[in-house]
Amino acid sequence: MVGKNGTAEQAIDVPSIFSPRAPSQRLFDSDAVEGQWQPMLESACTFEPEMFLKVMHNLIKNPNIMSTHLFRADILYDSESDHSIIDGPSTTQFSDFTKHLKQEYRPRYTELAGYKWERTYVRQLVPRNRQLDRDLPQTCHFYTCQEENSTRNLILYIPHVEKPEDMPWYHPKVRAVAFSHDWTAASKTGLVAVHYSLFPDVPLDSRLERTALQLLTKIHKHSKGQQAGYQKRVHHDQVVPQKTFQETYARLKSAYAKSLIEGWAEVTDPAKHVFEDLGIASFLIELWKVMYDCDTTTAGNEHTDQPAGNGHKPPFPGFVDIGCGNGLLVNILTKEGFPGWGFDARHRKSWETFAPEVQKRLAEGILVPQVLNSQSSADTDDVTENLVEKMEAVDLLREQDFHNGLFKEGTFIVSNHADELTPWTPLLAYLNNSPFIAIPCCSHNLAGARWRAPISKAAKEKAAAQRRQESAANENVQSAYASLCDYVSGLADDVGFVVETEILRIPSTRNTCILGRKTKDLQDDTEMSKEEHVRHIIARELSAPIGDIHTEFVRCAQKLVGKKGESH
Repeated sequence: MVGKNGTAEQAIDVPSIFSPRAPSQRLFDSDAVEGQWQPMLESACTFEPEMFLKVMHNLIKNPNIMSTHLFRADILYDSESDHSIIDGPSTTQFSDFTKHLKQEYRPRYTELAGYKWERTYVRQLVPRNRQLDRDLPQTCHFYTCQEENSTRNLILYIPHVEKPEDMPWYHPKVRAVAFSHDWTAASKTGLVAVHYSLFPDVPLDSRLERTALQLLTKIHKHSKGQQAGYQKRVHHDQVVPQKTFQETYARLKSAYAKSLIEGWAEVTDPAKHVFEDLGIASFLIELWKVMYDCDTTTAGNEHTDQPAGNGHKPPFPGFVDIGCGNGLLVNILTKEGFPGWGFDARHRKSWETFAPEVQKRLAEGILVPQVLNSQSSADTDDVTENLVEKMEAVDLLREQDFHNGLFKEGTFIVSNHADELTPWTPLLAYLNNSPFIAIPCCSHNLAGARWRAPISKAAKEKAAAQRRQESAANENVQSAYASLCDYVSGLADDVGFVVETEILRIPSTRNTCILGRKTKDLQDDTEMSKEEHVRHIIARELSAPIGDIHTEFVRCAQKLVGKKGESH
């Protein structure tokens, strides 16, 4: 900013903390720009235009940051990809390209005197609950205004709504919203502000004021984060696209959530577990559609949306949920037409609330990997052969003390908070020629005992690099959960899986999914069998004879029998 004497003010005079106040001036000259523009709030700031613009682009693509009522935004148009715009948009049809869009998706252009147009998006806001609110197309324009001593960046949101009564509840009931950032380079100071264009018959109320404060707060916070060098650590949607996942999740939630919550038989919070397993089921369903030909699997499911020509994909091989807990995931996937079964060390009350065809797919039993028993008998081999022939080993498991960890070849192994079986998941998948997902929770070693996984070498190197860049007081110690995820990923890599990681969109802090669906060629000149290779890994990790490890694993497993179920 420039002081009254014409000299630049010192940056220290402007507080870097968020300080909302009534704007000192109007955004537009009412004679030059149509509409009842109302300045709402402004705050002094010290972040530069680049930080503000980076945040605004991100918020346009991820409106769920601004509102928990929104799932996402689908970008319908981006002028950066429109090569028909040469000297700026036209006031009549915007561009030669946009005239081919549906009328409701065409950009709504507003020419602002004194401003230069920079970029335009058209996005469709998608609410979490489409039964309550509809999608909303919205135009987002970027403008700049350069003056002698300052620069203004302006972002204008225009909802494609003609009447206030047609506005969805999650959007403020205004004709347009504008966000401005004024910056004076000489003093390194600025102002960030929110403005409304009001409908003629809709007065400014407390809800609109609260929304303006929320919008300004988020923009200021995220821009300050960019200024401080914030780097996003969690990356969602690496395996399954966000839109695909959320569409399936919304469908499953609508179909099952209410009845599952109302019929909950456990002592734990029903909403958390229902929504968590609906999210995991959504991820698995969309993953399996990519991996397998699911047309015949879900033939009775009217909701399937499979692309044509899946003949090159193998049929769905079935799944097994090891340590299935409350059985909710097996229940949902079975109802969706995916054959599989699950078992847990303890029978759960919730199993009895499921349909009979689901109850038949759940069993109480303990898994003790056969690879730990180097003295397996002929009787055990006969059972193993029978088990391989029959994918659903529920009946066999009920008749025996232990399951041996051998399934029908290729069976997709699901390990959701399987605790003692979590580190075993990639090893079991390797022995069964199966793909897997593991969602770790509590840390146990390969003998089934409570244990903290060691910090990986890569994590130590990363922490050391961060300490060199940051203050020495920041230790950047890897969490126990992160160490466990790294450990399981390391075991998967040891047996030849190409490890993929997804941070699932579920209501849990234990939301890291480790996926092994592809394998690499193992360079091994010793020609060890798979069983010998796994035994070598186990002995290496625990530094004990296999016989002793087998005894300890059985002891730990037997302690689970009769123990009350915990959270899962």
